[in-house]
Amino acid sequence: MRNINLSISAGKVTAIVGPNGAGKSTLMRTIASLQEPSSGSISFNNIDVVKQPNEIRKQLGYLPQEFGVYPKISAEKLLNHMAILKGIINNKERKEQVTALLQQVNLHQHRKKSVYTFSGGMRQRFGIAQLLLNNPKLIIVDEPTAGLDPAERNRFLNVLREG
Repeated sequence: MRNINLSISAGKVTAIVGPNGAGKSTLMRTIASLQEPSSGSISFNNIDVVKQPNEIRKQLGYLPQEFGVYPKISAEKLLNHMAILKGIINNKERKEQVTALLQQVNLHQHRKKSVYTFSGGMRQRFGIAQLLLNNPKLIIVDEPTAGLDPAERNRFLNVLREG
């Protein structure tokens, strides 16, 4: 990746567009602090992403193009676990958020099913739910509507607009 100095501000929507192989996913992983840039800097709300990766992760919702899930764990339990990892330690608050997000992405009726058994579109909707945990100030999505039917695609875009 070329030397990039990037400063991101809350409240702004930015799309990264380019041909396959241009480095869009690499840039998103770097912004999400999953890999370090070879040079340059990235900041969000005065947080240096490279020097303070844990600080950016507290404010981040990230949905990569492809993500794995644990086998044999229900959507509700996995989302609850992810909520703990995102710092939602109050049981009541966590349960309310997990329930609300599963309803928002139209998976509440499937909450007891293993995410591993979900169809591609259902798995993507689960990824959207985890993305929204803890009301992130920065959302990074890589091909977020892949695998979603038109109705779910519209639902997701409306969720992003409302957030």
